This record gives sequence, C-alpha cells and structure tokens, in this order.
Amino acid sequence: MDGDTCLRQAYEAIFQGDFELALHWFQQAIEIEPDNPAFYYKASITCARSGKQPLAMSYAQKAVDLDPEDKSYQLHLRMMTAKQRMIDARNLLTAIPPNIEQSLIWLKEAVQLDPLSAEARLLLAIGYRIQGDYRRSLECLRDALQLDPHYEEAKRLLHEVRADRRRLIKQQYSHYNPRRNR
Repeated sequence: MDGDTCLRQAYEAIFQGDFELALHWFQQAIEIEPDNPAFYYKASITCARSGKQPLAMSYAQKAVDLDPEDKSYQLHLRMMTAKQRMIDARNLLTAIPPNIEQSLIWLKEAVQLDPLSAEARLLLAIGYRIQGDYRRSLECLRDALQLDPHYEEAKRLLHEVRADRRRLIKQQYSHYNPRRNR
C-alpha cells in the first residue's frame, strides 16, 4: 500500500463521517511517506475539524518545515496558531482570577494572524469589556459583525456592552444635581 492509497481511504472515511478512521489513514500515509508535506497538511485539517488542536498544530508545523515555500501550508499554520492563541486566551479569561493582560496580547496576535476571524474579535471585545474599556470592546464587536453580520453572540454582546457603557456614563454624571437652590 502506498501513501496515495491511504489518502483515498482517508477521504472515503471523511465522506462517511468517520474522522477517527480518516485520521488513522492519514497517519498511515505519513508513516509510508514521512517526507510528504501534503499528508501532514491534510491530516492537520482533519484534526482541526475534529477538535484535536494540538495534533493539528503539530502536523501543520511539520508541513511547513518540510515545504517552507508553500503558501497554503504557511496560511494553514497561521490559522492554527491563531486558533491556539484564542484557546489559550479563552482559558485565561475564564480563569479565576482572569489574566486579562496576557489574554489581550494573545488575542491581538490571533487577530493579526487571522484578520478574518470574527471569533478572535469577539474574544478581544470580551477582554476589553472585563478591563472596562468599552470603546475598544465596541470597536471589536463592530469589526466582528462586519466580518460576520449574522454572529448572534456578537450582536448580544454589543447590546450588553452598550448598556454597560451607558450605566458607566450615568454613574459618572449622577453626582451632578441639576436642581437649583430653593
């Protein structure tokens, strides 16, 4: 059996919805032809779709290592790196206490790596909201909605951040009493 036969088996498994079997066949292809970057690249895509982010990153990096000039491998690695930064940042945002500064650094990097990621911008907006920077949070949410106008989570959060901002402004000016001396 050669690598291309394994690849066909992997695609057959994907068409049947069996991603574990597909991954098995990709791994077989890689064992047969360990210097073929296309096999690592295709295995990485399947891993990413199956939620196996660390393995997807590893395969994506190996494809770039084997063929550093291939633009599609480079782009895929950037997307995988951006996704990993989002996962790491989400973990920091949900930690107790949250590490806002580091999560913002990673989310800004994710946005640079994948400028079309509405999810990265949503997470960045959440980080800014936690920090109390409503202007930047709203800006990120508007960007996310420009990228994906049907992103319901971004729409919901946009309304919440606007309400938070209005409350903050109201509190800042609540000490002002417009009543005159009587």
